[in-house]
Amino acid sequence: MSKTWAKCLNTLKDTLPLAIFSVWVQPLKAIEDESNLSLLAPSTSVKNYVNKNLKQEIKSVIAQHNKNLKIYIGVATQSGGKTKTQKQHNTPLFPEYTFDNLVLGNANQIAYGATRQIAENIKSSPYNPFIIYGSSGLGKTHLMQAAGHLAKEKDPSIKVIYVPLMDFVKNITTSLRHNTIEDIKAYYQSADLLLVDDIHLIAKKEKSQEEFFHIFNFLFSTKKQIIFTCDQPPKNIRQVEDRLKTRFSQGLNLHLTPPELEMRAAILLKKAHNEKINIDLTEDTALFIAGHITSNVRDLEGALLKLKAFVDFSKIDHSFISKEVVESALGDLIKPQIKNIDINDIQKETAKHYAITVSDLISKSRKQHTVLVRQMAVFISHELTTLSLTKIGKHFGNRDHSTVLHSIDKIEKKMLEEASIKNDYDLIKLKLANL
Repeated sequence: MSKTWAKCLNTLKDTLPLAIFSVWVQPLKAIEDESNLSLLAPSTSVKNYVNKNLKQEIKSVIAQHNKNLKIYIGVATQSGGKTKTQKQHNTPLFPEYTFDNLVLGNANQIAYGATRQIAENIKSSPYNPFIIYGSSGLGKTHLMQAAGHLAKEKDPSIKVIYVPLMDFVKNITTSLRHNTIEDIKAYYQSADLLLVDDIHLIAKKEKSQEEFFHIFNFLFSTKKQIIFTCDQPPKNIRQVEDRLKTRFSQGLNLHLTPPELEMRAAILLKKAHNEKINIDLTEDTALFIAGHITSNVRDLEGALLKLKAFVDFSKIDHSFISKEVVESALGDLIKPQIKNIDINDIQKETAKHYAITVSDLISKSRKQHTVLVRQMAVFISHELTTLSLTKIGKHFGNRDHSTVLHSIDKIEKKMLEEASIKNDYDLIKLKLANL
């Protein structure tokens, strides 16, 4: 580095705001000879900003240290070799991670809407940075990469860079070893849309935090879009500089929650019918699996692959995947149904399933449909609670012991005779197990 410019940097660091200094001044490369000092910016946008806003102050500081130097501000040229080196740091988007392949539900509806709006308005979105956070396996990377695909579809000229955080750390480490840190920074700063996966892993990595801070400031100040994923609210990440936490929190942070039962079933059905898996699941079987695999999308995919392997290697007809087959294939993944559920929840879920009110359920009504619903709720209450028949009767309009016993007998017989009643019973229990 030019000795004169090194002195100037120390002066400018004290006289300029830190954000201005780190984004616009620090990236400049200096070449000095006896009469000239050339300051080379990593891009045209940096050069234009410096010429317009900082040129006079820079010239004044340089004059303090060497009045004889003529100042030139330009753009650093990139050789073919350098471009080739930078391409090695590019991680492609996964082709299947698009909005079309996303299953929507209550768990991801808001995050989907925000991500899509950002992707459709990549140069003017007010949500910057945008951070999607939540536990592992919920589809955060899918959403983020879907934004990249849609943004490129809308405008093929924009530059989308996707990088898992640990790849970013490796790139920084390698560039420090080979003295190419400015090249790496210039590469990330060239993005119109920067996608960073698992930003929480930057904790404890001081040098990576420092360089990422400068990259972030540059992109933010030039109105380039930034999207991160994180396993927790960014403000909760430990051992991350406060200045980074502040910048993470200034945008939109949205929480991705585990998918609800119906959404999990829809995910299973969609993935079961793609070319990779291609097994024939019915809605009832998908709901059965979804009722037991409750954690995240990744576990659902794992269960589906395990089921496929069982069916393939057992030479079972793909069009006949019954609950018994699922139990055999996924026995170690299926948890027993939960006992001691609150009777009020049983009444609510049973009434909801049959589209009546809880008031109707516990009323004196003798309508055939209402009686059936009441008997089902009584039967499930007897099975899943520890209440006596008398206490169950009190929760259903003060009905006596014999009426409760009659309801239990009725449902037991109906489930043996009518498949639809058994199916209703299974679905209600699944929903109760997932409350």
